[in-house]
Amino acid sequence: MPTIKNLAERLTGASGPYLMAAEPEVELKFLVAERDFAKVESLLAAAAPGRERSVQRLRAVYFDTPKHDLWKRGFILRVRAANGGYVQTVKRPASSSIRREEWEDRITGPEPDLKRLKNTPLARLARKPSFGASLRPVFEVNVDRTLYNVETQSGQVEAALDQGSIFANGAALGISELELELKKGLPSGMYDLARRFVSRAPLFLNPISKAERGYLLGRGEWGRPAKGSRPRLRKDMTSREAFQEICRACLHDFHLNAADLESCEDIEAVHQSRVAIRRLRAAMTLFKPLVFDPSYRRFQGELRWLAGLLGAARDLDVLQQNLPRLSFNQGSAGGKAAPAAAIAGECEAKRLQARQAIMEALESERGRAFLLDFALWIEDGRWQALAAPAAKTLIAKFARAKLKKRLTKLTQKGADLEKLSPPARHEIRIEAKKLRYMAEFFAGLPGVARERKNFKALINLCEKLQESLGAMRDEEAFAAYLHNQRAETNGGWSTSGKTGPLPAGEGTQPGAAEGAAHRTGPESVSGLPSFPQWKPGKTKHLQKAVRAYAKLAALQPF
Repeated sequence: MPTIKNLAERLTGASGPYLMAAEPEVELKFLVAERDFAKVESLLAAAAPGRERSVQRLRAVYFDTPKHDLWKRGFILRVRAANGGYVQTVKRPASSSIRREEWEDRITGPEPDLKRLKNTPLARLARKPSFGASLRPVFEVNVDRTLYNVETQSGQVEAALDQGSIFANGAALGISELELELKKGLPSGMYDLARRFVSRAPLFLNPISKAERGYLLGRGEWGRPAKGSRPRLRKDMTSREAFQEICRACLHDFHLNAADLESCEDIEAVHQSRVAIRRLRAAMTLFKPLVFDPSYRRFQGELRWLAGLLGAARDLDVLQQNLPRLSFNQGSAGGKAAPAAAIAGECEAKRLQARQAIMEALESERGRAFLLDFALWIEDGRWQALAAPAAKTLIAKFARAKLKKRLTKLTQKGADLEKLSPPARHEIRIEAKKLRYMAEFFAGLPGVARERKNFKALINLCEKLQESLGAMRDEEAFAAYLHNQRAETNGGWSTSGKTGPLPAGEGTQPGAAEGAAHRTGPESVSGLPSFPQWKPGKTKHLQKAVRAYAKLAALQPF
C-alpha cells in the first residue's frame, strides 16, 4: 500500500502527464522597506495613470501533512478568503525561478475541497482517505493588498503591493513587498517595467516566497543562516537546464542568508552568503563555454565585487574570533601598552564598517539592478540563443568531462606543495575550493563518476586541502596584520582604523606574510601582541594539506 510520501514522490516524477495549468504564472517579487512604502505607491500610481486601484484584505491558510510531504515535493496547497468567498490554490515551481504552475478553483468553505483537486497533479494523492485526514493548517498569511493594472509595450502587468504578516507556530513575521505578475503579453514588458521601478525606488528582488517564509517561521528557522542547498538535478537534464537549476539554488541561498546580514552578532550569515556567491562564480566558470554572451563578463565582474566585500567582512570575523588566543604583554619600556580590549575594539569597529559596506552595496542601485538583471539573465538571457551545441548534452556527460579536467589541473599545480610560496599555496586552495563546489553540484547524480564512494572522496579531500591551507592563510593574515600595525605606529598600536588584515597572496608581496610571521613571535616589540612563530613546511596544517593532496592525486574518480 503506497504511503502519502510515496504518492507525493510520484507526483514529481516522470510517471505520466497530469493536467497542467493553462499558462505558468510569471511573477517577480520585491521587498519594500516600510519607510519606502509610500514612495513605491506613488511610483505605481504614476505607472498606471487614469486607472483606479483596488484594495483587498486577504487571509490565506496553507495546508500540509504533519511531515510537510507537499512542501518537500515542491507543492503548496492554500485556501484564501477574499471578497466574501474562498479560492483553493495548488502551486509548484515550473522550469524557472520566476514561473510557477498554478491551479485555482473556487470552493465553498475555509477547508480544502479534495474533490476540486481532480484536475491538478495532486489528484491521485487526494483520492487517499488518509491524505485528507492528515491535512492541517501549517501557517496563515494576512495582508492588505493594493492592486494596480499597468500597461506595458508588450502586455499588461498586475502590480500588487502587500502589507501584512505571516503567523506560524506562535511566531509572526511582517510582510512588505511588491509583486509583479504578467497577465497578458510577453515577459519582456514586465522585465523592463521591473528594471524601471528598481532604478527609481529601493526595491530588492526577493525569490523567497511567502510560503517558504511561512514554513521556515513555523520551524523556527527564519532569520537563521542556512547552508548551501543542493540543486535538484535529474539525469535527463541538459547542460543548459542544469546550469539554470544550479544558479537558481545558489541565488536562493544568497537571498535567504542576506536577510540576516544586518546582524553583526551572527557571523555565519556573512560566511554562507559568501559561499553562495562563490558557488555562483564556480558555476559561471564551469559552464562558461555554454553561457558566454555579451553580459557574461559584466555578471562575473559584479559577482567578484560582491565576493570581495563579503570576503573582507569574513576575514575580519575570523580575525576577531581568533584574537582571544593571542597573548598580550602588559606593558613596554616606553610606557605603552596594548590592552586586549583596545585591540578587540578596533577590530570590531572594522567589522562594523565591513558589514556596512555590504549593506550599502546591496541597497545601492548597482546592487539592486545586478541581482535583478542576473536573475532574468539566468532565465531568459541572450546566451540561450547563442548556446553552443554542448548546451544540449546530458549533464552527466558534460560534468564528468569538466570535472576530470579541473582535477588534472589541480593535481598538476599542487605538485611540490611543501615548497610552494604562500601566494602559490593560496592559488591551490582556490582551485581546490572551486573543484569542491563544482563537484558538490553533482553529488548523487548518476553517471558523473565511476563509483559514488570515489566521488564522495573527491569532495572530502578537496575540503580537507582547502581547510588546511585556509588555516595557514589565517595565521599568515594575523601575522601580517600585526606586523603592519607595528610598522604603522613605530612600535605602538594604531587606533586609526586604516589597516585591515592582509591575507597572504592578496595585497602582500610574496613572502611578506611569511616574514611578518617570524617577526611577530614571542620576541616582538614590547606592548604589541605576541603571535606564535610560523615556520614554513613544519606546521600541522601543511602536513594535513600534503596528505590530502597525495590522496587526491592518486584518486581516479572519472
